Amino acid sequence: MRLRLCAVLFVVSALALPGCLGADADGDLASADAAPTSADESPADGDDAAPDVTVDERPPAAGVSGGRDAVRETLVVVQPLETGPIKDEVVVSARVEADVSVQVFPKLVGLPITAIHFDEGETVNSGDVLMTLYDTELDIAAQRAEGTLAEKRKEVERQALMLQEQDARIVRTERAQRKQLEDLARLEGLVSDGLVNLQEVADARLESEQATDDLELARFARDAAEVAGDLAAIAEAQAELDWKRAQEDLSHTQVVSPVTGVVAERNVEVGELSSQGEPAFRVVDVSRPTLELRVPQDALARLAAGQRVAARSVTGASQTFAGVVRRVNPVLDRATGSVSVLVDLEPAPGLVPGLFCEARVVTASRDDALLVDKRAVRYDDDQPVFFALETSKEGVTTVRMVPFVAGASTATRIEVLSDVDGEPVPADL
Repeated sequence: MRLRLCAVLFVVSALALPGCLGADADGDLASADAAPTSADESPADGDDAAPDVTVDERPPAAGVSGGRDAVRETLVVVQPLETGPIKDEVVVSARVEADVSVQVFPKLVGLPITAIHFDEGETVNSGDVLMTLYDTELDIAAQRAEGTLAEKRKEVERQALMLQEQDARIVRTERAQRKQLEDLARLEGLVSDGLVNLQEVADARLESEQATDDLELARFARDAAEVAGDLAAIAEAQAELDWKRAQEDLSHTQVVSPVTGVVAERNVEVGELSSQGEPAFRVVDVSRPTLELRVPQDALARLAAGQRVAARSVTGASQTFAGVVRRVNPVLDRATGSVSVLVDLEPAPGLVPGLFCEARVVTASRDDALLVDKRAVRYDDDQPVFFALETSKEGVTTVRMVPFVAGASTATRIEVLSDVDGEPVPADL
């Protein structure tokens, strides 16, 4: 058992650590004050002295030396477990992206480009004209549509006046009809008294019938004028649509930026024909940098919106940027088995789209975690273990293997959550 332990633990030169526990060639524990072999002494078998071995600068709590008949004495460094702060982090690398990245296409195809107003790297505001297309023919079409619209509006006004005229005609015809009917009734009342003859009554009846017919014709004429007015209004609406379309086509000769940002790409030149095969410009909003992290599915339960993120650039001059998790997509990517985590970064100098960063998402933080040095940890079938010295009441020191459940880790420490049975690990090991 002791031979196996010595094979897996870190070993250092016994010469650099005087006063540690020693063991003779038989494996028995030696006295703590046993004198170590001098650096000037030669090995027992007469070979040259072994070279020095680098030793951890921290003083060990205890150690066990190799046999006197070995080529070189060795020592196992022993340290107590520590209690201190540790952070549980998810570490993923990704490139910085702009939260808003817009590709700008011209809406009109086949028109010559007459001017380009912004180049790559320049800042634009929403609504700024990026480039201008040839607009002479579209300007003429817009003016023609405007003239047609004015003509149709005049026709609507004329039909409205005619409708008013027909309304007035109906009023006059109704008044004439009422008079004829009153005259007929009066004459019919005088026939019995012999004051009028039958011929006068017949003429009055004929005139009243004529007045009724005139009223019907006036009403028909008014209905026709109303229909003509409706048709004129429809023609006006169509002309207005044509005018708006012409104005819109004319406005599309001015290709504008839909967002405020920086021109990241310009793929057009003056004199080329506008096309929708590729974007003319790409505008990015560099004021809102983001990271889209692809995180393994086993970390999904530990991630949530609002967690703090520290991103460090891994190219060129190393810089650190702060951020926060905006959202965690709970749907796994079937191809990779990962989840998407979107991080909002705080704008800072040097933080530009395309920068490759290592992001650390802090999922938990503990101030009194039980920690073991990473150099003391070994793995037995993927089970982390370390070795501990135990001294009995009789003063006998032994070594035992301690399998444990690992928690968070740093570059030099691993958190000890419990032993494999779920029991707490003593902090004084």
